[in-house]
Amino acid sequence: MQQTSTFLLRGGLNLVSPPIAIPAGQAISAINYEPDVAGYTRVGGFERFDGRDRPSDSDVTATIAARRALIATVPGTGPVRGVKVFDGAVYAFRDHADGNGRMYKNSAAGWVEQTFGKELSFTLGTAELTEGNVLIGGTSGATATINRVVLRTGTWAGTATGFVVLSSIVGTFQDAEIITSSPGSATCSGSPTALTLAAGGYYDFTVHNFYGAAKRPRLYFVNGQTYGYEWDGTVLAPIRTGTAAGVLENVAYLLAANGDFILAANGDSIILRFEFDRPEYVSHYKNHLFLAYSSGSIIFSSIGEPLEYITTTGAGEISFSEEVTGLLTSAATSIVIFGRNRIEYVTGDNAANFIMQPISDGAGAVAHSAQMMSRPIYLDDGGVRDLGTTAAFGNWKTGTLTQAIEPLIKAKRDANVTVVASMRVKGKDQYRLFFDDTTGITVYLGRKVPETMPFNLPIDVFCACQGEVTAGLGDRLFVGAEDGYVYELDRGLSFDGTTIKSYIRLPFNSIGSPTQYKVFKKATVEISSADDITVGLAFATDYNVGLGGAQVNVSVADGDATISTDLYDEIDWTQPVQGLLETHISGFGRNIAMTLISDAADKRPHTLASATINYAPRGLVR
Repeated sequence: MQQTSTFLLRGGLNLVSPPIAIPAGQAISAINYEPDVAGYTRVGGFERFDGRDRPSDSDVTATIAARRALIATVPGTGPVRGVKVFDGAVYAFRDHADGNGRMYKNSAAGWVEQTFGKELSFTLGTAELTEGNVLIGGTSGATATINRVVLRTGTWAGTATGFVVLSSIVGTFQDAEIITSSPGSATCSGSPTALTLAAGGYYDFTVHNFYGAAKRPRLYFVNGQTYGYEWDGTVLAPIRTGTAAGVLENVAYLLAANGDFILAANGDSIILRFEFDRPEYVSHYKNHLFLAYSSGSIIFSSIGEPLEYITTTGAGEISFSEEVTGLLTSAATSIVIFGRNRIEYVTGDNAANFIMQPISDGAGAVAHSAQMMSRPIYLDDGGVRDLGTTAAFGNWKTGTLTQAIEPLIKAKRDANVTVVASMRVKGKDQYRLFFDDTTGITVYLGRKVPETMPFNLPIDVFCACQGEVTAGLGDRLFVGAEDGYVYELDRGLSFDGTTIKSYIRLPFNSIGSPTQYKVFKKATVEISSADDITVGLAFATDYNVGLGGAQVNVSVADGDATISTDLYDEIDWTQPVQGLLETHISGFGRNIAMTLISDAADKRPHTLASATINYAPRGLVR
């Protein structure tokens, strides 16, 4: 007599459990499906982006192709080294042939290069210069608008030194002349120099409002090649800490000229220290800006003054003892500092009571993998882990999220495949990790036990970000690629015009009786799909040694309307309707495995929700 067995498709990829112990709804192989609240969903498409009309906003094939052809790379050479959503716009950073880096902003006409002002140093400040006022040269008569005033040492009582960022300069300021801006006064030191970005590196960002409700949040970024910077959408200001935080070591022979030093060394290896103000990571905590350096030094700003680094006004330094691989602010309770082989965190309110405490001294985070979900998440040698708070307030404990795919993580590590970027996807409860071989993993955190599945994108991702471009419409996802394009993820029906190839193989399912033969009659998969789709199926029995296993292609209709046409204008037609994939099979064995395949460039994502196997029991295995 024929019987049925139904199971939900959930649990993610499982590469570690014995075949007999893998739940029927998990996967033993998959690509380009992701776990979510409803089951397994084929990954979304992606398309190139520069601010022009998006291809996916049209449903006319010719228009889609025309729009895609107009969207350009970020001008420059090499990969897109940073991408960030700030104040409703997307910013991208790329090297230029002149040896500098450039910043671009999206617009309706494509990428627009951002221009910067000039920096002028001063000494002997006797009265504070004020942003927004006009600066006047006492001898030269030159004028300029003051955009930023940064105090580096001393006080505004005759000993102040620092610099101003200027725009709208008319004339030429002279060295040693008195410069005034009523009521401010100081002595000019040198002449204005243009602000530029250094080429190379990998950009790290944080956004914070240090200045109160009267001003908007500002963007802070570093790339490990030069000073950090503050950007408010119009004005760029350098962050000069004065630190000596760079280490050059094990030099057998070196001749270098990079603006900071010229060195020639021969003979035995040596260890040398130079003054490098080149932070690699940036974050904020308790209204201080935190900057992390390759030497393991952590520098934090004066309280409420991200451009000021004076110890008498709250700035300071923390030693981490090894190279930093990430900084994460955990709400208002602490800032977590990641190294490759250790993790520590800082609590307290200011320099007077900041305390650094250990979390782990045996393992740490891979660079560019740390993200703040509801708690910090990162990759170490064993897999993706999270930091959860313990019963003791402020302390942490580590947990493993990807134990089920440990062989995949190990294979990446053994092949020297490295992480290039990560992102959080708040709307889907997902953490995504990108590797340098075009693959990645998605970790779904919406159920008690995390679920993981891999993806493969036909682009070489270099950096990634998420952020709200239009207020109230949620985060959008962007990656910068080696080919110079910025791509928007989870957008469109294709991989920028190419097909999305996806498959998932379910485990060998013995339906509760591993030693009993069965005749398998029919398979039914519940699918949510907004479009008519075609899904390929393959079946195997008895661990591929039984009878059966022919591959078939089955069309899945998107369903008929179940409401009156009078209500069509009120329907959100982006919501999928339920469909069933049904196929008769002929197989004999102790167990059966199903593989589902999709290959399309014009279909919205579909979700595999559950499966049912019709079978008839036969005799026991003897």
